[in-house]
Amino acid sequence: MLRTVFVSVILVLFSAGLYAGEVDRFLQKRQQRQNTDTNYIYKPQQKWLFRTRSDVIFSLLEFHNDHSASGRNFGMDLKSRPIFRQNLGVGYRGVVLDVGIAIPFKNKDKEFSLNIFTNPAGGELTYGRIGSLGGKTSINEDTYGVAPGTLPVQYVRISAYYAFNWKKSSLPAAMTQSFIQRRSAGTPLITTSFRALWGSYFTNGDSTLPPVFKNREFFYGIGGGYAYNWVPSEHWLIHISATETFGLFGRARFDLSDQTVLFRQRFLPLLTAANASVIYYYKRFYIGVFGKADILFIPTRERTLKEDFYLSQSRFSAHLTIGFRL
Repeated sequence: MLRTVFVSVILVLFSAGLYAGEVDRFLQKRQQRQNTDTNYIYKPQQKWLFRTRSDVIFSLLEFHNDHSASGRNFGMDLKSRPIFRQNLGVGYRGVVLDVGIAIPFKNKDKEFSLNIFTNPAGGELTYGRIGSLGGKTSINEDTYGVAPGTLPVQYVRISAYYAFNWKKSSLPAAMTQSFIQRRSAGTPLITTSFRALWGSYFTNGDSTLPPVFKNREFFYGIGGGYAYNWVPSEHWLIHISATETFGLFGRARFDLSDQTVLFRQRFLPLLTAANASVIYYYKRFYIGVFGKADILFIPTRERTLKEDFYLSQSRFSAHLTIGFRL
């Protein structure tokens, strides 16, 4: 019996070793495959990558109308507290796993995201909850404070891009450092995006009471832009990109405690996004800073009173990354 168990363990370990060897050979071939113009873009060939990234993220939410003649004015200006997040990543032959931890750990704001950046195409899928929104709201001539936590919102963000000149200009080189840009080049982009945000306002943040109002906002659009990677020397990469996504659909709905207010789209919603980064390379080490801005503007008109409103969702982030290849 003991001999049988021993032989079984040896066979399992041997099979696992063969399988691991096959996986390693597959990843090595995948890493060595250079499907871009290597005069412009190069895929690093080191086995291991160790990296860290520090993030700061905050959001703004605005909702306004201005009808002085009718005496009906309403406005809301809210902002979240910054989210601080520390990410640690380990990669093997081009496959990287990152784990991020919010600081402090018991932060009311949570965000979970999946990002894929390749040279031809990429995108992101993000779900989050902002529990720290606070600021002020104004009704006619009166202004009221909105305490943090009284208006928690949840959101979903889905974005994708395609780069036409992907064999010479690399977005991953600027955003994830998985490629190295050797010479300056740019590329036109085509984009598509979906945004959804919903939440409820509770008096004093007491969710056991009926909500004062609920809000729901949706957006979907397609658009394009341009990205440029400037390489002033072999040690530096400076990236800037901007896209404009035009809304095919954008709507807002507010359910008040005693009525439902519906809005229809007045003209095209717009989603403006911009990225900028500066990366420094030295042999197998790199360090970089980059920032992102994402501003969604939805102009609407209330169906009953024919009054114009606008909604604005903004998200800003800054990042510091450090990596080393072995």
